[in-house]
Amino acid sequence: DGQGIHLDGPLALAHRRLSIIDLSPRANQPISNEDGTVWVIHNGEIYNFLELRPELEAKGHVFRSSGDSEVILHAYEEEGEDCVRRFNGMWAFALWDARRRRLLLSRDRIGEKPLYYVVNSGGILFASEAKALLALRPELAEPSLPEIAQFLAAGLTDTSEATMFRRIRQLLPGHHLVASVDGRHEVKRYWAAPEPREVEAISMDRAARRLRELLEDSVRLRLRSDVPVGTCLSGGLDSSSLVAVESSQLGSQPIH
Repeated sequence: DGQGIHLDGPLALAHRRLSIIDLSPRANQPISNEDGTVWVIHNGEIYNFLELRPELEAKGHVFRSSGDSEVILHAYEEEGEDCVRRFNGMWAFALWDARRRRLLLSRDRIGEKPLYYVVNSGGILFASEAKALLALRPELAEPSLPEIAQFLAAGLTDTSEATMFRRIRQLLPGHHLVASVDGRHEVKRYWAAPEPREVEAISMDRAARRLRELLEDSVRLRLRSDVPVGTCLSGGLDSSSLVAVESSQLGSQPIH
């Protein structure tokens, strides 16, 4: 639905957009803050952007769009890379801090959105798909035989930074990659699943009510859209439950 490029010295950000929230050109990416010192490209959705936006506006931030991606910019201005701790969503984003000449790559907690990268003497290349990197550097198509063997033997992938290509890495879920123009980079973990612990014994009725509350809240946030919402229905317990909750929240509106 849109495309854009931002160049700044050694940096190039390129984005193709699938419009979900704010279909206007104002929400096209790359998108910047008010003075053009912070830029972001974002794949995913920050579901709680409507809750975060008034907080940021109260602190003086000015929004040009009504989309969710712009919230990333202003949240970063307030809290730096720790801003992701406030996000309820799925994302892979690249944020350029022009003042600090620093690039921040971030992937959501569970890794719903992919983010691939290559570090070499020429710098850092990154993309949401490995084939985008191969289009830039065809020589990166060299296979990783251990990863291919593991996939053929166990059907498992995404268990480490390694990919099917020897020199292409994936940013792990719950991690940042911070790179500076002098060639240095650091991968940092910002979130880990909580350790298993003893939980309070509760009745089945209370557990069912709590599960329903969580499902209703999750579905409510994911129904925020400026285009029709569709559901993949397999007929199992999980998707049927989601469609039932969606139906109760949409009322008479048809479900696609």
